[in-house]
Amino acid sequence: MKKFIVILAIFLADFAFAQTMYINNIKADLMDPQTKKVVGEIYEGTSVEVLKKDGDMSLVQISGAVSDTNKKVVALKKDPFFVFYKLNDKDAQSKDTFLVKTKELTDDELTSWEEIDLTYYDTCSSCHAAHKPKEHLMSEWEAYLLAMQTFAKINDKEKDRILRYLQAFAKDGVVKE
Repeated sequence: MKKFIVILAIFLADFAFAQTMYINNIKADLMDPQTKKVVGEIYEGTSVEVLKKDGDMSLVQISGAVSDTNKKVVALKKDPFFVFYKLNDKDAQSKDTFLVKTKELTDDELTSWEEIDLTYYDTCSSCHAAHKPKEHLMSEWEAYLLAMQTFAKINDKEKDRILRYLQAFAKDGVVKE
């Protein structure tokens, strides 16, 4: 019984000291902790709780809402304005653990958005002064960006990244500067 309590205490101590970090790449692979096979992808700027670091891999926990429109997607809200991650085959859960490469993580939230921040301001200030993301709500940004996509010569992948950035920094977004 004492062994069990000691082992349980050590196990719980690992989880008690979870550290919030952010995905610092356009996309990162999500891997199953048991099989180490890629099961999905997680997007830049997404907040994760690092439960354990083991060499070049980190065990992370991600929380969000499973999308009403796609059960493989976890987002900030059920109507997926701001998608955290997408699984390949199985349905997602509102809280789940995965392995990610440790090099894909940063402890600085703003650093995780740096590249797309530059892309947004370079692209959207070529014709006019770029709007600050905090000027609009998450739900408003898609319409504004779609209206400018052709003029700014933004492809769909760039549009999706810029939209995630704008929604993250919107009035009701997840990033609080």
